[in-house]
Amino acid sequence: MQTDDFEGALVNLFPAIDQTAKRRRPKDGVGKRIKAFLEDEEKLISTIATGNCLSNIICDGISITDALYKFGRTSIAHEGELDPRLEFNLNGSIQIGSDKWNLPIGYITGMCAAVIVAEENVAESFDDQLVISVFGKQFPVESLWGNSQQIKTHICNEFRNSELFD
Repeated sequence: MQTDDFEGALVNLFPAIDQTAKRRRPKDGVGKRIKAFLEDEEKLISTIATGNCLSNIICDGISITDALYKFGRTSIAHEGELDPRLEFNLNGSIQIGSDKWNLPIGYITGMCAAVIVAEENVAESFDDQLVISVFGKQFPVESLWGNSQQIKTHICNEFRNSELFD
């Protein structure tokens, strides 16, 4: 994969999100389960993405999780590419409007982390020695599979809010 190939990253990430969501909600259809997974994990994803806990942000009737699904996953699955209304940037800014959703690349990292820490994936692993860095603390990916508690406790401590993920 190339550097800054956000679309390529999402082409590989969305099937992992779907597989995880299917384990969590086996009776739901693909759209319902992926959107539900993104909503379940929105606080974790946004915190990793931006350093801020963002949830329930809606613009013109579309939430961030809706935009990720509709303009990301659905467009990639059906059109073979990202919808032009969804873009990712390296500068950490967020731009949301009726015709454009420009999110920090950290949203891709956050979605990856959400898949890794999902309890449904406790039996998963890979050989690469990778880390996820959150608020200056590094977490070896190998210790995070199916274990959200480590990273969520650290985030709660940073925000001084033990109920952040409740």
